[in-house]
Amino acid sequence: MNRLKVSDTIAAVALGAALLFTNLPKASADQRSRCQHKVEKAQEHYQHERHEHGKHSPQAEEAKAKLNETWDRCWNEAHGWYDPQRHEWRTDRDWDRNYDWDRDHDRDDR
Repeated sequence: MNRLKVSDTIAAVALGAALLFTNLPKASADQRSRCQHKVEKAQEHYQHERHEHGKHSPQAEEAKAKLNETWDRCWNEAHGWYDPQRHEWRTDRDWDRNYDWDRDHDRDDR
């Protein structure tokens, strides 16, 4: 009878672990979706400020810093960063080297 209880306990633990791990991808997908939305909004704000006030204006620099903070927060939460220019998730923490800050240079070289 003691042996039966041990096997029941092991089965219950295994079932609980299986249920826990099947829910993890959904949480990660939700985090990525929220992060993607926040990054897209922050990038739109940066582009707007850059267009309205110039590339090196205090407003554009503040919006750029907010975009960097958003990427950093997403990196910590979702273990990746969304590149809104390429429309893809990246797994290397390299937005400071691989994001093209000058992509809209023809519209706002002030």
